[in-house]
Amino acid sequence: MKRTRHMKTARIILGLIWLVWAVGTIGQLGTAQPTTYGGVTFPQGDSAFADRVAAYVQGSCVCTAFSRAKEALGPPDCDGPGCTNCAGCGTCSVSLGYRLSELDDRAYLVLEFVDNRLVDVPGPDLFVYITNGHPARIEISADGSSFIAVGQADSWPTGIDISPYVQPGEEFRFVRISDVPADEDRSACSGPCVDAVGAMGPTRATGEEMGALELRPGGELALTALEAPKNLLIILDSSSSMAEPFEDSTKIEVAKRVLDELVGTIPDGTRVGLRVFGGCQVSKLLVPLAPLDRAALRARIQAIETGGPTPIAYALEQAKEDFDGAYGPDLILLVTDGMETCHGDPVKAAKDLLAAGYDLKIHVVGFDIGSLPKAREQLKEIAAATGGIYFDAQSSSELRQALQLPTELRYHVYDQAGQEVFSGNLREPAPNLPAGVYRVVIDTLPPTVVENVIVSANRTTMITVERADGGYKAEVSTP
Repeated sequence: MKRTRHMKTARIILGLIWLVWAVGTIGQLGTAQPTTYGGVTFPQGDSAFADRVAAYVQGSCVCTAFSRAKEALGPPDCDGPGCTNCAGCGTCSVSLGYRLSELDDRAYLVLEFVDNRLVDVPGPDLFVYITNGHPARIEISADGSSFIAVGQADSWPTGIDISPYVQPGEEFRFVRISDVPADEDRSACSGPCVDAVGAMGPTRATGEEMGALELRPGGELALTALEAPKNLLIILDSSSSMAEPFEDSTKIEVAKRVLDELVGTIPDGTRVGLRVFGGCQVSKLLVPLAPLDRAALRARIQAIETGGPTPIAYALEQAKEDFDGAYGPDLILLVTDGMETCHGDPVKAAKDLLAAGYDLKIHVVGFDIGSLPKAREQLKEIAAATGGIYFDAQSSSELRQALQLPTELRYHVYDQAGQEVFSGNLREPAPNLPAGVYRVVIDTLPPTVVENVIVSANRTTMITVERADGGYKAEVSTP
């Protein structure tokens, strides 16, 4: 009897111990414990730090060991400042690399807060942990698209007060960190090295309710989507063969129609030029490189006339002057229905453009050359000489697809009520959305529509967009 009583007593004591432990654990889970890094205490604990890498584009001279963008997530894990040319700091941070000038659009990192927000609180609101003392420009955004510059960071940590730049009550999810051009540091961890980014704003009970939707380019789109050319020169074949019948019209009229559509998809601010060629030693710059003027460009396209042989090499030689004084990246979109017929060497002309120091690629569209294998090989060599892409277009729909190469594809996300909840480019940071079912429309020609896209809590739904069968395809996956 005594043994039974003792066993019951032991069970009660164990039960009380478990209850005390459970209550304490639940309390700890429900209340964040303050943490301190580099002399800064974060009341929300480690949840104050960035949770997701939205974008990372390396600048110059970044070695593999310092190219892991995820090193910037979560709380600081470096021992502190004092990293000089990567000595004494380990690979606990990510290097941005350096930018050559203010026009260089590389060397940046975009981080996102998922379970907290950056808001204006008394004192510094944002802390950036830089391990090697190199200055970084800091910008913030609510949607990952429009950014506000709030200062610079160069220490472990740098505190930034966002109050002079924002309105009371505004909330921000994204932080963009980019190199400040100052010196060409060629060490293995060149440019600013980012260990962590923390916000003093409150946590948000969104972790169990939110998921991520990410659209990324695949195949050829993965190559072209990273370029974002500042200067686009369209070189169109206007030789006599372009007057030949094609589908319901002529090649040149089909090309004009499709180019007119292309003009509507080129991003604002892109510098665009138009050159034509037809006749040996005959190539005209109809529109010099300048900020996009859609009406003027369309008018010049419609006025193009055909005649003469095909001087591709001569047109590329003239393009060297077209880019004079322009800062890249540059892109030539060459559209032709045949090969060189004026005894020039277009492959050498393409290589000479690179030798002249231009940051340039040539994408080549072979228009209706299915019966001309030698022409196709020559055009492929022109593209390959600059790291560009060759594209066969045997129909107007394929030409339309090919001419979207230099454009940034936009997409739109709609909820079940039909309301647009997000829009952006394939290259931009992906949105976090409430878990649910969405409709995604990609601005291809014609539009690519993906129905019933499920975004699950705490998971990333991925949509990969590729070229396929004369159009586009989008495949949905959840890692």
